[in-house]
Amino acid sequence: MKVLLVSESYWPNADGGALFERRLALGLIGRGNEVVVWAPATGFKSYLEQDGPYTIHRERAVTFLANRKYKVSFWPFWHARKLLLEVKPDVVHVHNMYLLGFSIIFWAKRMGIPVLSTNHFMAENATMNLKWLNGGLGKPLFDLANKIAWKEIIWALNKADYVTTPTPTALEIIVSRGLKPPSEAISNGIDLSIFKPGLDTSELVSKYGVRTDVPVILYVGRLDGEKRVDLIVKAFAEVLKKQPAQLVLAGFGKWMDSLKKLAVELGVDKDVVFTGYLDEALKPNLYNACSVFVIASPAELQSIVTLEAMATAKPIIAVDIAALSELCHDDENGFLFPADDFMTLAQKIETIISMPALGKKFGDESLNIVRTKHSTEITFEKYEAAYGKALGIVAAKHKGKA
Repeated sequence: MKVLLVSESYWPNADGGALFERRLALGLIGRGNEVVVWAPATGFKSYLEQDGPYTIHRERAVTFLANRKYKVSFWPFWHARKLLLEVKPDVVHVHNMYLLGFSIIFWAKRMGIPVLSTNHFMAENATMNLKWLNGGLGKPLFDLANKIAWKEIIWALNKADYVTTPTPTALEIIVSRGLKPPSEAISNGIDLSIFKPGLDTSELVSKYGVRTDVPVILYVGRLDGEKRVDLIVKAFAEVLKKQPAQLVLAGFGKWMDSLKKLAVELGVDKDVVFTGYLDEALKPNLYNACSVFVIASPAELQSIVTLEAMATAKPIIAVDIAALSELCHDDENGFLFPADDFMTLAQKIETIISMPALGKKFGDESLNIVRTKHSTEITFEKYEAAYGKALGIVAAKHKGKA
């Protein structure tokens, strides 16, 4: 099967969706499929890029002013038609639609090419990064922005023949907001040959200053507003009042300076490590170096970093919002904590790092959960089946018109 994968944010971008899409492309190729990718370029010029066994068509783009880590193309309409005629895919797979996605769907529909769309995005992923919208007088505007953004997301998804999203919770959210096409939940999955327990951690000591003599609390991901890393820093300050520990925040984002300032204000800056951009090759080792993985983001449709931590047999502490409870099973492989409650988060961290046997028990269950439900092989197989369903839907439509 030949798949044209279209994404507004693709590798080497470091967000979860972008990393998943590349893993999916490589996984599908490994199973005998052919994959071509269409994604924004790094500048105002289109070009071809070879990533191992497949080609990426990079569409000319400019910096997205609302988030300068990303590029956006405003001129893809006619190139979409040309690309479809050149590639001749059996199915188009669109991720997080914007102008590339809208353009490719417009022409795919007219050419009778099935379209599967995957949603990795919540409106809150964008609006929670706008500081002036959060709280106070900005609250009505925040609610309005979310409402408008969700309407656009559902409108775009309804253009597809088949829709997927990573979890049952994520599926329930979009169905409740008006999703119409046939749909299913397919986990992003995790490569258990890469993320696994027992990896060497010695390089992390010299490269990032990760300690080996105290418990290490880890967060991996973007340091942006919707991730609520500030709650983790505040909870860590409470933990330090009772026992030595280290907090490692692995990643970068628009809120990094604010988080560094918060650590100084709380007097914990000497015990907090900001790695900045994290070498992907060392990420599995970093999970192995921690005692517990913590995530406080209320806007997660799954959370690839949580899957990665679980695959390395780590206990998880997660906020009890959205889809995180599907990965963190309270008192089985970790603990859930209420939104905005950093004191309870601190208590949960203290419990795990002060009881190594409990952390080991939770970690073993984390590994069991990903092995049985979230391996990449399961994900790739389900996507191949979903492409087949999209093909069947379009074939039935054409037959009905004949």
